[in-house]
Amino acid sequence: MEQPQRTFLYDQHVALGARMVDFAGWLLPVQYEGILAEHKHCRAEAVIFDTCHMGQFLITGPDAAAKLAGALTQDTVKLPVGRGKYGFILNDAGGVIDDTIIMRLADDEFLLVVNATTAAGDLKALQARLGGETQITVQASWGKLDIQGPRSFDVLQGLVETDLSQMRYFGCCRTRAGGVDCILSRTGYTGELGYEIFMPGQKLAELTRTILANPLVKPAGLGSRDSLRLEMGYPLYGHELSDEINPVEAGLGFFFDIERNFHGADALRKFTAAVTPTAQVANLCHHRQLVALLSDQRRRFNTGDAILCDGQVVGEVTSGVFSPSLERVVGMGYVQPGKSAAGQELAVQTARAELPVVVSETPMYPDGTCRMKLHEM
Repeated sequence: MEQPQRTFLYDQHVALGARMVDFAGWLLPVQYEGILAEHKHCRAEAVIFDTCHMGQFLITGPDAAAKLAGALTQDTVKLPVGRGKYGFILNDAGGVIDDTIIMRLADDEFLLVVNATTAAGDLKALQARLGGETQITVQASWGKLDIQGPRSFDVLQGLVETDLSQMRYFGCCRTRAGGVDCILSRTGYTGELGYEIFMPGQKLAELTRTILANPLVKPAGLGSRDSLRLEMGYPLYGHELSDEINPVEAGLGFFFDIERNFHGADALRKFTAAVTPTAQVANLCHHRQLVALLSDQRRRFNTGDAILCDGQVVGEVTSGVFSPSLERVVGMGYVQPGKSAAGQELAVQTARAELPVVVSETPMYPDGTCRMKLHEM
């Protein structure tokens, strides 16, 4: 049996007393002090997450923008230098091979950030679709550190050679952090203000020690990362997204122009036409819609639990967790489209009880700072 890999920050996790788990073939911390404390510290101050396991593809070439625009849902031709965009790599049927963030670092240079579980398949798909003079370099010797929380600006500004107050949400650039060349972006997966630092792994380990010396910062693990993202209603690949689910079903069609030509677009257009109100009922029988679920209780429901309406199964839970910010259970799941409106009362059948839930607008936690305008501070 193949042993899980260790990130560049593994030794620091162990020294800090983290509980380690195998996640996507990597040993990663699930918690340090505790999920509740780490979650609340991210909402109030700043935490760091080890995301070195994620794939980094540097894509270059004079035709890179045009080729990527056909390979991904993101329109990289129109993407300005210094900006990033969330989107998808789709298969022929419109299913999600992976959800990604593409960043334009220069006219002919892009960084694509992909999930660890799908990185090998992503690379294979891109190699088949790009070709020509476009080159893909896997930055395997580089790591990635995420700094998240409303105080992350205060933590990071003195360490980087760029004015963070001028970096907008989903901005990116090449700069230096701790005196080391790096790529810096402002995105995040918690709903809070945050940044991602990409640099050679050993240098990143040194920078991490410096950042952790700041009293505003605590290390955080996969447990709090999951509760933070679910409070925002953000999907996770392998739960809300898969190669058998398309982004329209997941409620993420607003991230791209379905009329633009990219790999998988034809399938999405056919799917959308088949599920319009004028379509035959037979075409709707397999349709589903991703929704956020909010409970008024503290008892948790789990992935795979059935979602009920008037005692009939109408869907399935994809994620569930106790929300430290809301002090109740939140989650996501797929339901029949007629049961997906905000305010719809449903129930989740757990192993022990039937729990009432309601379909919620997102974000369920509305006070995140991710889009705050720092230049106005």
